[in-house]
Amino acid sequence: MVGLFAGIGGLELGLSEHGWRTELLCEIDPGAQAVLSTRFANVPLHTDITRLRALPPGTELVAAGFPCQDLSQAGRTAGIGGTRSSLVDEVFRLVRRKRGPRWLIIENVPFMLQLGQGAAMQHITDALADLGYTWAYRVVDARAFGLPQRRQRVLMLA
Repeated sequence: MVGLFAGIGGLELGLSEHGWRTELLCEIDPGAQAVLSTRFANVPLHTDITRLRALPPGTELVAAGFPCQDLSQAGRTAGIGGTRSSLVDEVFRLVRRKRGPRWLIIENVPFMLQLGQGAAMQHITDALADLGYTWAYRVVDARAFGLPQRRQRVLMLA
């Protein structure tokens, strides 16, 4: 399993608790890197997805919570073409180069479903279709999993 835009490793930690082994992480934020270095001490950590050349051989799953600043109501709402959120295309570049891990998990804010009449979702689903994936998504609230906050996220499985 590979975690791109890993943050502090929430998706990766949950997946590891269900049998997935993390082979590589990528995160640009120094504070999050410090957490990842402790939480996943023996896992290679890359800092810049644009410089990551390839996924490790045998990668079966990629989890990617790509930057939401351009898609969030709290952000600039620049859309999927914004400098941060457009980095999702790096996920597709790496997957294309690998000729497709079996599974992709993509996470982001629910406003991406509305912003620009759903342009971000259309961009992502078009890319997934071009790569040969079928997909499904749900809007999930963290409260449903016992967390003490209302935090809705779009989770896509391809």
